[in-house]
Amino acid sequence: MGSNGEVLLNFAMNSDSVNTIINSTADFAEIVLDNSLKFNKTVPFQPQDSDVEMVSVRSDAEPDANKSDSKANDKSDAKLDGESILESGAKLQATPEEVFARKGCLKRTMECPAPPNPTPEKRNWSRNLRILISNLYIKSEDRLPGACVSRCLYNTSLCTQRHRCSALPDGPNFSAVQALRTTLHGQHYDTFLDILEMMVMQGVYPGEGVFDRLIDMAMILIAKEISVKELGDIYNKLIRIFFLLVDAFPPCWTALRPYYLSFLGVSNPALRATRSTDSTQKLQFYIDLLEENLMHCSDEEIGENTKFYEKFVFNFSEEEDANMSQETVFLRHVQQYDWQSGKLCLDDFKRMSPAVRLARVCDVLNMLTWVLEMEFLSWLDHNRLRQSESEMFQENSRSFAWIVFGMSAGTRLTDIVKQIMRLYGQAVAKSMYPERQRILQRLVSLIVEASNTADLKYKDNAVIYPSLGPQTRLLIEEFFKIFKSHNRKKISTYLKTIPQLDHPYLRFEFTDHFLKLFFFPKKTDFGPEKVVGEFRARQWIKYKLKSEIEDDDDEQLSREDYLALLLSALKDYDKWLNLGGFWKYLKSMELVQPLTARISPVGRVVREAPKVFRLDALDEDEHTWKERMNTKVITGRPKGNLPVARINTGKICVRYGADVRQMRVLRQLLQNKVHKEVDVSEWLTYLNNFFCYE
Repeated sequence: MGSNGEVLLNFAMNSDSVNTIINSTADFAEIVLDNSLKFNKTVPFQPQDSDVEMVSVRSDAEPDANKSDSKANDKSDAKLDGESILESGAKLQATPEEVFARKGCLKRTMECPAPPNPTPEKRNWSRNLRILISNLYIKSEDRLPGACVSRCLYNTSLCTQRHRCSALPDGPNFSAVQALRTTLHGQHYDTFLDILEMMVMQGVYPGEGVFDRLIDMAMILIAKEISVKELGDIYNKLIRIFFLLVDAFPPCWTALRPYYLSFLGVSNPALRATRSTDSTQKLQFYIDLLEENLMHCSDEEIGENTKFYEKFVFNFSEEEDANMSQETVFLRHVQQYDWQSGKLCLDDFKRMSPAVRLARVCDVLNMLTWVLEMEFLSWLDHNRLRQSESEMFQENSRSFAWIVFGMSAGTRLTDIVKQIMRLYGQAVAKSMYPERQRILQRLVSLIVEASNTADLKYKDNAVIYPSLGPQTRLLIEEFFKIFKSHNRKKISTYLKTIPQLDHPYLRFEFTDHFLKLFFFPKKTDFGPEKVVGEFRARQWIKYKLKSEIEDDDDEQLSREDYLALLLSALKDYDKWLNLGGFWKYLKSMELVQPLTARISPVGRVVREAPKVFRLDALDEDEHTWKERMNTKVITGRPKGNLPVARINTGKICVRYGADVRQMRVLRQLLQNKVHKEVDVSEWLTYLNNFFCYE
């Protein structure tokens, strides 16, 4: 069975609740024998004594030798009875009918040889456990919950064919390029966006700088010569076309990788020597802009969904004080943005009110986050079977996230990572509008998952998963410290923020650090064993009841909130490791199916050789039109099994076994002792559902 199967078998034999499901090897052989009698099937069984074989042979060759046959039967009966007593421990002696049935089964076994693979497939523990964990590892969208998922993840083979292994998409002709340039430089933004949309629909890539032009337009579009309504229509259209472009030409398109790196402000490694020193990474630039703008916004403006437009009001006070000419005043207030320079000028942006600037910056950050999330998920999907550190940090193939955040094999907490975490803490402290706060939260989730993916370890050429790497633990600890520096007083802030975090392991680690501020142990990692220790030490007594705390006191953690946080953290731990799925499999021993993916597009029409229709014969052949067209339409997308990753099941099943035992200990402790002192009904409901108890 192998080492992994032995570990699982030992766990099963040491668990009293599992003994009712999984018996010993000898008992399993008896069960197979008994079932074979019902269905009259041949089962594999190797007799342990040569006398039993002689009995079955002689009974066929010499049916009239009653004396020798009876002696052999007595001897075999005695051996079978002795073996059954040794195997079952305290079983009663078998009846003559049972002995006769077993002898008949042994006889049929000798006459009809057993199949070469006698072990039932559902008993292949190591293989099924590997598939169970591989499904967690390969399902990329679950490793970055809350992110924008590309449609390529639902059709991996098509993405590999059209994007990963494809050349550059079709480019526009000269007249189309000239039309784009003319409409943009002439500030005919509506026409410019219509031409872009037409190109996307035709599968034509507009060019390298199209993403930059759309981002710049979102920043400087102002109602000088156009009405507020026209500005709103143009602004919404440019955001829609940006996402349409990213969806039609996704960042997983290998040939477009240099264009996306240029858009993000990161030069191609081959051209890094010629990179200008004054170039700024785009995400860093807009994060700085957001941090600067938050200082000029009031708390009311930060907490509201402020508009991205406003009526432009001309102010001539500065020009009057500076004694400018009328021509200079006219050019300053009426002349539109200069697109020919190729540089982003924020003069018009700074003339907007702080509330409008906040809306514009958040929209641009949402666009950039969308690109980073899509590319990272595509990287996980395309490299699902090789995510070791050597592949992650290759110069020509590493993910955009590691490049933009400046991560390396030994560095996680870079300056931009600290800045994003600091901004998130400030946004929570100032109660930023939820959808805008969500953008910073998605960036934090991307940072943490990129770090944890880089922390994956391999043993015997197999990945150890799920795992939480040491550098990622330190990163989460620093994130909590930064968050705490901006949220020092209100307990309700933590109670509201923790459930909003995306990753299960980020939630229970954040909860662990938060509870350490009170009476939680500081030297042990979070897990079921730590929760059991809390209840054995009766730590809930140290927290006051909610009724004993004043309503305006938001600096004390009540007993009810403490128990609720602890239960939520335990559920997140269960979800992260899929402990419930492991226990369900261990009880049922059902086959675990690998994940599937689409392997062909929807609605593809395949026609054979075309048929010729004659006008003079249309009336006569009307009843044969359908057959002569001979059209085959694929109305669905067939699915194919995804490969199973190489998982180190030996280490993870030991952890599974220890955690499930602690969950059982926790249930017994709550049911026998704790429930008499404190209300743990929600805990017992969860644990009963976990173990499938009524």
